[in-house]
Amino acid sequence: MPQIQTLSGEVLTSRKAETLNSQSIRKTVAVRDINIINDTTIEYQGKRLEITKEAFKGLIKMIGMSQSFTKKFESLFNPEAKAQFINTMKNAMATQLNDITIILSPTTKKIVGFSKKATDLISHERFVGLTDRLVDQHGLEITNWGVDANNGSVTINAFNPQAQFDVPGLSDEVFTAGITMKNSPLGGIQIMPYVNRLWCSNGLTTAMSQESYSLNNLSGDSMEKFHEHMAQLRQNKFIPSGFQDRIKQAVNTPASMREMTWAHNQIKKHVGDKAESWIPLMENEAAYTKANIPVIEPKAAKTNQSIWSVVNGMTHVATHAPDMLAMNMQDKDSTELMVQAGNLLGRQWNLQGATRSPFAENAHLDSTAQITTPVVAVL
Repeated sequence: MPQIQTLSGEVLTSRKAETLNSQSIRKTVAVRDINIINDTTIEYQGKRLEITKEAFKGLIKMIGMSQSFTKKFESLFNPEAKAQFINTMKNAMATQLNDITIILSPTTKKIVGFSKKATDLISHERFVGLTDRLVDQHGLEITNWGVDANNGSVTINAFNPQAQFDVPGLSDEVFTAGITMKNSPLGGIQIMPYVNRLWCSNGLTTAMSQESYSLNNLSGDSMEKFHEHMAQLRQNKFIPSGFQDRIKQAVNTPASMREMTWAHNQIKKHVGDKAESWIPLMENEAAYTKANIPVIEPKAAKTNQSIWSVVNGMTHVATHAPDMLAMNMQDKDSTELMVQAGNLLGRQWNLQGATRSPFAENAHLDSTAQITTPVVAVL
């Protein structure tokens, strides 16, 4: 059974320094002093600042306009209609007396988000200090430390070597558990369950769990509740509730063409056409074409892969691709891909029963070979 690779002291020192240098830039301003030029630019005190698409959506919400306004704006293509929408926003902002904090990228200097209170933002320095304490208190070892200098977020994966568990009834499904720690200028500190499949050292982060925890400030009362939560996690060996049952369901549920396409695209962003080696999308498309079965509704079309094999295809790339493919895939990309894989495992799946497909019944159940090697399994 492979040994999980952890970060050396030298690498950790380097990551900490990188983290401290990637702190987002913050500026608290009066809402009425912000002048919206368009959906990509705002002006403050005569200086124009670029704004990301997600940040613009956040501004719409921040000034009290409903989500329907966001959807309406995204559907507008007529310049005049967009200008009218912008004027509506300007009028709403001109009457507001409150302040908001603008959050800018430490590298591009673009606006990446807004916060109602500056106290909701936790510095990377304090986050690193908290991480050091959690590692010491709970016997954790760090496997990934990703820094996204574009938006100023940091994500760390760590596991407890003593927190091992298996999935009854399934061979080779042995895991060790821990936590993912993330600090974001848009969401504060988040703690999420992190599991590592020992057979192939694939890592996975799941935010869809009752063990997830958000921390927006480091006050005494908040920290007391947080440490109580951490103590409970350790008592339960960091194992996410219902995780074993979820894996069994994923092994026995075929992935739809829609789910496979989504996973393939997530991987392709990092490894290009080699994505087919882990998520055989084109192979499945060719099988439908050969069988003369049109894929009218992708979410109802069964593939030859289980949900579990697709999840592990994603985590295999996240964990191993930087070494195997010599790709320019950074730790921040790996940690994000692990979260996306965890989201797929946690969400409601398209297929719960058999659908018409070119594959033999239960062909998708032979998933173990597909998820442990970077080659396409034979149908």
